[in-house]
Parts: sequence; C-alpha cells; structure tokens
Amino acid sequence: MKVLLVGDGARENALADALANSPKGYRVFAVSSYVNPGIKEAVERTGGTYYIGKPTDPESVRQVIKAVNPDFGVIGPEDPLFNGVADEFRKEGIPVVGASKNCSTIEKSKVWMRELMWKYGIPGRLRFRAFSSVEEAAEFIKEYGGSVAVKPAEQVGGKGVKVVADLQAYLSKEKRIALSKGVSAIGSYAKGSVKIIIEEKVDGPEYTLHVLSDGNVTLPLPLAQDYKHAYLHSIGPETGGMGSISGPGKLLPFITDEEYERSYDIVRRTIQAIEDTFKEKYVGVISGQMMLTGLWGPTIIEYYSRLGDPEASAIIPRIKSDFGEVLELTATGHLAKAKLEVEEAPSVVRAVAPRGYPLNKEMASNKRIWLDLPKMRELGCKVYFGSVALEGNSLVTKGSRALELVAVQPFEEADKTLNKCFSLVSSEIPLIYRRDIGITIAEQVEKAEIVRFTYKNREARGLLGVSADWSPQGGLW
Repeated sequence: MKVLLVGDGARENALADALANSPKGYRVFAVSSYVNPGIKEAVERTGGTYYIGKPTDPESVRQVIKAVNPDFGVIGPEDPLFNGVADEFRKEGIPVVGASKNCSTIEKSKVWMRELMWKYGIPGRLRFRAFSSVEEAAEFIKEYGGSVAVKPAEQVGGKGVKVVADLQAYLSKEKRIALSKGVSAIGSYAKGSVKIIIEEKVDGPEYTLHVLSDGNVTLPLPLAQDYKHAYLHSIGPETGGMGSISGPGKLLPFITDEEYERSYDIVRRTIQAIEDTFKEKYVGVISGQMMLTGLWGPTIIEYYSRLGDPEASAIIPRIKSDFGEVLELTATGHLAKAKLEVEEAPSVVRAVAPRGYPLNKEMASNKRIWLDLPKMRELGCKVYFGSVALEGNSLVTKGSRALELVAVQPFEEADKTLNKCFSLVSSEIPLIYRRDIGITIAEQVEKAEIVRFTYKNREARGLLGVSADWSPQGGLW
C-alpha cells in the first residue's frame, strides 16, 4: 500500500519512521518544503518518492496526490489542515488522517473553541472575553481585579501568550495599568477581526491527551507533557516545545487513571460538539492541551487538531503495536479493529535548536550542524530530524528546532543517555538544549497533589467549575 505523508518536521519524521517500520510494508511517499533527512531515509527505504512542494498549499498537494495515487494520507502539521489540504485528499477519494478545514477550527480559533465548550456545557472550560482591539483588552485588564491569561485569538504556534498575575488587586491599580500596556505586544501576532482573548488564569501541571478519531470510534493515546520555554527551569520565551515526556504506561507520574478518563471524556464530548456543529465527521487527531487545576481538575487550555510536536516524538516510539496500521485504520474508518499496546517504560525528548530560536529566525537559519548518528543510536537514542535540511552532503538549519533526541528509558537513565547523545552534536553556532526535561517529576507530583486536594474538595461541595472573584465594577466576565 502507498501512503502519502504531508509535512517536513520532527513529528513527520516520527510518523514516517512508524509507517516505514510497519510489518504491512507501506511504501512511504512524502511532500515537504525541504529535504528532511529522516523522512528521506524512510521514503527511500520503502521505495517511495520524495516530493518538494508547499505542504500548506492545497493545489500543490493535489498535484502530488494525483501523481502518487496513494491508498491513504497522513497530514502532520496544523497549517495544511487550516488551509483545507485534508479536504483535497477527500475530494480525490483518498482517505486521510487529518481534520477538515472546518473541524480544524477547534485549534485555529481559541474564541470559537471557548464558545463551543460553553455552548455544549463541556467540563474543563474557562471563562473568557474576546476583543477586537488591543485598547479594549488593555482596558479590561486595568479594570479587572484578578489574574488573567492573554492570548492571540488564533493559533500562532504557542507565541504571544502573556500571563498577568495580580494577587493583591485591590492595592495595585497602578501595577495593573502598567501590565496592561504589555498586551499591545500581543497585537503583533493577532489575525482577523477578533484579535485577543483573555481567559481566567488557572495553575497546575500541564499535560496533553491525543485522541484518534475515525468519525465513529475514538482511541486515546498515552499522555505526554510538553516543555514550552526555551531555557532551563522554564524561563525565556515560549517555543513550539523544547522537549516532552510520556509515561510510564498510558499515564504520567502526576496524573491518575481517573483524571485520564475525565480528560478523555472532555475530548470525546468536544469531538461530538464539533461534529454536531459542522454536520461532518471528525477524522484525524484531536489533542487536548490540559492542565490539572483546582477549579475543574482536568481543564482545557487549548486544542490541537493534530499530533503535538514534540509530544509525538515522545509517544510514537513507546507504541509497541503497529502504529502505521493504526493510522491506516483511522483514515479508512476501521479504528475499532485497532490494537494499542504501550511500553511501560517512559520516554524523554529533548530538542536541539540553534541560538536565535525562537525570536531571531535569521540568526538560527543557514547554519551547518553535525552529529554522529550511528553512535547516538548505539547509545540508545532515537533521533528525529526537524527544521534541518539536507543540502548536498551538509545538514543546514532552517531556523527552528533542528533535532529531537529521544530515549525510551526510566527518567534518570534517559537523562544520562540524552546528555551523552547531545555531546555528539555540534554546529557552527551555539546550540540550545534543556537538560532539565524529565528530571522535575517530583516537583510536579507535589504540585498535582495540592491541586487534587483542592478540586476534590470543591467537587464534594458541588462547586466544581464554579468561579467567583471580586472586582470594583462587578460582572466583567
């Protein structure tokens, strides 16, 4: 069978690897904007063809679909989904793992997502306000007497989020005015008529639940946790993700079976709400970016309409069953036949990025990078290639995360393995690499226990999800 993969990053490298390793003998074809060496290896190993094109352009992808005539497709990134690339597969009669343009609105518009959750009474929802101008949003922050999270109203790859924490609001009018001025910086990321969304701030450990849907049946994957900030100890600018962890088993050390099931219920109810709204089936991946909070327990921060990156690099290597076949069954509407066996051992992913990422793409681009791949594999590392192109015999950075190093081992062992593997990577520019990913587990367990005590108490009193706050004017939400 022929499968066409759309995308060019580390997530797509992980998907290509899973498809190429399937006992079903898939021939992997791919369309990317540059030659990703990891995807290229999977394509060549299976006798496919690598096409260079524009993955976000439906017409460009349609031409590749016609040339390949695949049995099914797999779309990795969000932008092709937003632009309707999955719809092009279906117009050509090709089943595909990928949400339609309509269904991917759950990720593209944070306002639409919040409205949907409130309309259908889905648990884990937050109060919010949407604003069409930076000035209106800033005025709200000046008047509101509490802590908020301020975000661009549409998906911008994790950038532009600002938390305004004001625990002594009644004493700090001047402070609120000063903080509100910072909202204007978010306007540079905003698109469309609704530019900014302000949500009530919650706190707790974050995690992601990815769910596959074939339009009739859903299948939850093991949990993962993403590390967004660029530098050690979660400081610095937010990125697309500097690493992730998954496991042991289907959980994370700080999430219980009950919380997993509650999270799954939230995502399932969201899928049903999307389908009811658009009168079409959700076929692909939907990912709940969640936080365990004192307000709700499992709480939705945002949704993805695809696998997360680098979460996919943490999850896919832990799946013992044939994940390539699982993708085929998702695309073709036979997910009920899927079997999902998961390694008990956890995984740790640490990204390697050139200096300049994420704020200065020009500095981070067009730099050569070297690695001893055979030795890294010998040490027990999987290496997924991300924003790095094979140009002649050289690996050249493209401005984002170049590599994702993966170890499927107990956390302490994985730390040692990954540090050894990172020592085998060099570049003509200094590299960013977070050594703390996967070693802060005890802190997160403690934080989760505190949050769990709070939401369980609220639940016992019938107050789960009930918010109350003070403001001079009242009723701002």
